[in-house]
Amino acid sequence: MMILASKKSEKLFVDGLKTGLLLEIGGIGPISLLVFRLSLSLPLSKLIIGIIGISLADIIYVSLAVFSISTIIKKLKSYQRIFNIIVGMVLITFGVLFITSGHVVDSSSFQGRNLFLWLFGLNIANPMTILFITGIFSLEISKRNMDLKKTWVFAFGFLFATPIFMTFVCLVGNIVGKFLPSIFVYIINAIMGCVLIFLGIRSIRRSIRNREMKEM
Repeated sequence: MMILASKKSEKLFVDGLKTGLLLEIGGIGPISLLVFRLSLSLPLSKLIIGIIGISLADIIYVSLAVFSISTIIKKLKSYQRIFNIIVGMVLITFGVLFITSGHVVDSSSFQGRNLFLWLFGLNIANPMTILFITGIFSLEISKRNMDLKKTWVFAFGFLFATPIFMTFVCLVGNIVGKFLPSIFVYIINAIMGCVLIFLGIRSIRRSIRNREMKEM
């Protein structure tokens, strides 16, 4: 019986991991792009602090979903317009910095605590985080009709996908950064900067559009 229970738990964990990885790959957004750009210049040892911040934001939302704290989730969604504006402004700021002075982003650019707070704050306010975790994750656990223990096993697998995927992004960025000539880093800075500015403007415009629709 214990072996059977262990196999079931292992399967649930793997199912959660697969779901999380599919969402990470299918929902590549500004956080992943920003981490990739930083990984071109920053060592993995420093980026790990940022990955912890991203993962912590996911843990908070998953915990709310597991305990079905719908009131808090609805309250957070009611502030989504403000989150969109904050995220948009931060992304635009990063975009402008990458275009104008991205070449100076190196191993001394961030203190560990600052990188943790930046990436935690961005992910906790990221509309995609709220959508995927409170939406798709909640749907998955409701479809499977699991008790609290099984839900947590599935959730641990789901959460484990974040550090795995982000570490992979960082490793790819570190490898690419070592072989790319400096001119290509400048080009990537410009491209990434433009993409981040576009995503930031889109986030702010979406917030304004949602407000106008509510007022109609």
